Parts: sequence; C-alpha cells; structure tokens
Amino acid sequence: MQLIKKKWVVWGASILLSVIIIALGVIQVRQMGQRDSLSEDLEIAERLLSALETETSSSEQSDNATQPVDMDTAEEELSQPADSILANEAIFSIANISSVTLTSITVLPLSDDSLGTLSCFSLPLNVAAEGDVPYLIDFINRLNTDLTNGLVRSASLSIPETPTEGEASANIELVIYTY
Repeated sequence: MQLIKKKWVVWGASILLSVIIIALGVIQVRQMGQRDSLSEDLEIAERLLSALETETSSSEQSDNATQPVDMDTAEEELSQPADSILANEAIFSIANISSVTLTSITVLPLSDDSLGTLSCFSLPLNVAAEGDVPYLIDFINRLNTDLTNGLVRSASLSIPETPTEGEASANIELVIYTY
C-alpha cells in the first residue's frame, strides 16, 4: 500500500512539475513576443524622431532664409576677424563640449564672398574629428549653431563595421564669414 502511495506522489509531483515547466515556457514565449513588438516600436519611434529632427532642422533653416536680413546685425556678427575665431579656439571648445577629438584642421585661403547684398570674406576650413557617432553629430550641429558667422557646408561620417577598426570619424567642410 505504501508503495502505491509513493508511486502516486511521484506521479503527482511529476505532473505538477510538468505543468509548471509548460506554464513558464508559455510565459517566456509571450515575453519574447512582447520584446520583439517593443523593439519594432522603438525602431519606428527612432526613425520618426530622426525624420522630425531633420524636418525641424530644415524648417529652421528655411525660416532663417525667409526672414528679412537686418544689415547692421549681419555686419556686427561678421565683424569678428576669422583669425581671432581660430585664436580663441572656438572650434576646440565646441569639440570639447561635444566630447569629440579633433584630428586635423586645414585652413584654406581667405576669399571674397557675399551674403545677400553684404560683401564679406570667407575662410574655408576642413575639420576632421573622431568620437562616438552621437557626439560627432552633436559637434556638427553645434558648429552650425554656436559659430554665428560659421556655416557647415558638408559633413561625412565614417563608421567602422567593428569596434576593433577604430572610432567613428567625421570630415567637415566649414566656412567662416568675416566682414
């Protein structure tokens, strides 16, 4: 009789353990489905955010382009000589704020230029920087916004496929206008 009771206890414990394992498996499968769904939602949100940032940036530029230019303000902003911008290390300061490392700055010859009806000089620069991709993007944005008389003409990012290939880098063509 005790042998039969022990068999029933073993069978009951086996069945209970099987039910618990199956329930945990079902819960795990549901969580994996939710994780995949959340990952997809996150990717969509990141794409939308990127598109909104791009749209906002381009709309700000078009708003600035459509606003009437106050010639006195423009002359005042451009009155700072280009060499003093380099001397006070504004670019290095922006790089420091953005947590990127400048690898080279190439200054091209100063040339005559015009902004609308305002005659001025332009100083083209090529800047190379290294760092994490979000920091490089921040650096490029700050160059465009923090240098009031500077304009980023183009920027290209080089992102290594593997971390062993080194850090991401950016090559930036920048123009500084002076009056």
